[in-house]
Amino acid sequence: MFIQEVSIEINSNCSKDEVYQEFNLLMSFYRDNGQTQGRIESQYIDKNKITALPYSLENNSLAEENNNVYVNKWIEKIQTLSNALISIKTIGKTMEDYNGCCTCEKSDFYILITNYVSIESPVTCGNCNSNVALYNLPTYYDFGYMPILNWETNYQSCDRLQMNCQVGERWALNQMQKTDSALSKQGIQICKRIEELTKVPTYYFLYNYRKHKSSDDNRPCPICNKKWNLKNRMHFYDFKCDDCRIISTISANS
Repeated sequence: MFIQEVSIEINSNCSKDEVYQEFNLLMSFYRDNGQTQGRIESQYIDKNKITALPYSLENNSLAEENNNVYVNKWIEKIQTLSNALISIKTIGKTMEDYNGCCTCEKSDFYILITNYVSIESPVTCGNCNSNVALYNLPTYYDFGYMPILNWETNYQSCDRLQMNCQVGERWALNQMQKTDSALSKQGIQICKRIEELTKVPTYYFLYNYRKHKSSDDNRPCPICNKKWNLKNRMHFYDFKCDDCRIISTISANS
């Protein structure tokens, strides 16, 4: 991903702590609008300058044309308090060969997927398997994408529990791999809404982990009970039901 530097010089008598708090709110609005990735970024104050170093999927993720009403409102508020203009520039990339997110002219389908270590967009393109920047989708709710991001944090919380194997592992695993769990219901509803907004089929990734995978190949779709295994593996997916809009993998456990 790209690393952005968002900063402002305080050229007024306004409290630095007040500007810092408003700046922190601006970063949360960038996140809510899908313009920055991850929930926590480096933010610090040095003399009269406040700086944050968020991740982004694209070089121009923080460009004005991607802003929503809340981002613009808080930029204006901070600039008025500080009597200065906010500076935004790209200062690097996480990997040398990182080229950004999905640039497909038209995706055949989307997938809602995340995991406990991901800070990327929870929506991926079925064609290129790259992340889809949320701000490139139609607005989901209240000028942003909070319901999608709320599901993402819920899923990641469950994934952490099952990975830690100490507290709530079985409950978390059931949330992730049962279609009638509260987590899956939330995610499936989000997929339906994204599909309504974009007219692009949107699939929910159903986690799959079993003690024995010997019969996993012939396992039917857990919703419609029809055959859903793919003849050829697609990206890393082994199952895909076009009727129920779910997608999954063979258990990694042997």
